[in-house]
This record gives sequence, C-alpha cells and structure tokens, in this order.
Amino acid sequence: MRRSASYIVEGTPRPKGSRVSGFTKSGRPYSRESNPRASEWLKSARAHVAEQHDGGPLIPPYHVVLTFYFEEPKSKPTWPRSGDVDKYSRNALDALTQAGAIEDDRHVIELSAVKRYGNPRTEITVHEAGH
Repeated sequence: MRRSASYIVEGTPRPKGSRVSGFTKSGRPYSRESNPRASEWLKSARAHVAEQHDGGPLIPPYHVVLTFYFEEPKSKPTWPRSGDVDKYSRNALDALTQAGAIEDDRHVIELSAVKRYGNPRTEITVHEAGH
C-alpha cells in the first residue's frame, strides 16, 4: 500500500542559494551559503518535519508537492516574485531528507512547486510513487 505524508513549516520560506567560495585573510579556502537565512530556515524546517513525521522514511520513489506562501507586499504584483522556485525547493527537499521523512532527495521522480500569497509557510506533501 502506498503511503503519503503532509507537513507544514511555519515561517517565511527561504531559498537555498549557490555556494560562495573565497579565501580567508590567512589564505585558506572557504565555502559558504550565499543566503545566510537559508540555513536558519533549513534548521527550522527540519525540526517542523521531524516533529510532524510518524515512522521511518517513506519508500522511494517519491512524488513531492511543495507550496510556498509569502506575505503580500503593499503594492501587490500578480504573483510572488521573491526568489527562484527551484532554490526554495532545494531547501525543502534537504529538510525532508535531514528529518528522515525521505531517504534521499535523489529519489524524487516528480516535483510540483508553486509560490502563493498567504500566511508565510511551506506546505509539503510526499507520496510514495511505487514501481
């Protein structure tokens, strides 16, 4: 029997940006997340998913549905323009993996992600796709 699970992560979604590399003053190389808020959101999302998850990881492969909600701006454009939906998705999939809800995001065979206006949060639904 195929299972599914749903999670709600409260708070404004944050995109996982590209890595920024450089050198310290002493000449040692480093690499860091380009968006410092991304790791804060990932930590919070991982905790929300882990708290709401019951049982072990779902069986791969997966169909994942992500809905990212953002606060409406004062001068409202017709759609949320903040960030790339793929970068928000990368952060959400990492949270699912790190919380133990899915084995690994490489097993996601179908992904649907949308941005909407509303109470800031991320709604995540994972379905076992079966074979």
